[in-house]
Amino acid sequence: MAEQYVTAFAVDAALLLRLPGSGGPGLPGVPASAALTELLSGRLRAGADSRYTALLPALAGTLGTPLGEVVLTGRHWDELTGVFHTLRLPALATLWSRRWPWPDGATDDGPWPCPTLTPHAALPAVLADLDALDPEALPGHPTEHLEDEDLEDAAWFLTEHLPTWASHAHARALDLLLLRDGAR
Repeated sequence: MAEQYVTAFAVDAALLLRLPGSGGPGLPGVPASAALTELLSGRLRAGADSRYTALLPALAGTLGTPLGEVVLTGRHWDELTGVFHTLRLPALATLWSRRWPWPDGATDDGPWPCPTLTPHAALPAVLADLDALDPEALPGHPTEHLEDEDLEDAAWFLTEHLPTWASHAHARALDLLLLRDGAR
């Protein structure tokens, strides 16, 4: 059975986005790699976003605060964006679909792990949407690939984990970075 790992970090996105082209020789706790060298030298390759996105767990874990991780069974968790739109939860839809904004020519080539970034200023709206969410309503909105049991998993995640992570990031005046990865 397929699984999706969702890992959360409270980060200063501006700090992480200043890394490209910083000229630094490396970062403590982050293993050297060709992608890290490209990132720090500012020579990002257009169309190679996944190379840099793969660095985000190490970068966020070193320069940010890890908040937790959960495992969701199944695939196609990107379809939750449509469910959130249907349930009129726009802040959650935006959270789930906003990509990490690599600068300087790196493009979104289907980065993996799939990063979503929610700025600190948007977290109150996310928390309001989470508070308004009726977990019983989720299974009533199956998508092409997400079935009732998947949406029950989503309800568990959205009521027990995401509110805690968003609250912790907000309390620290930081941004919320979620990484969805199924390749472990």
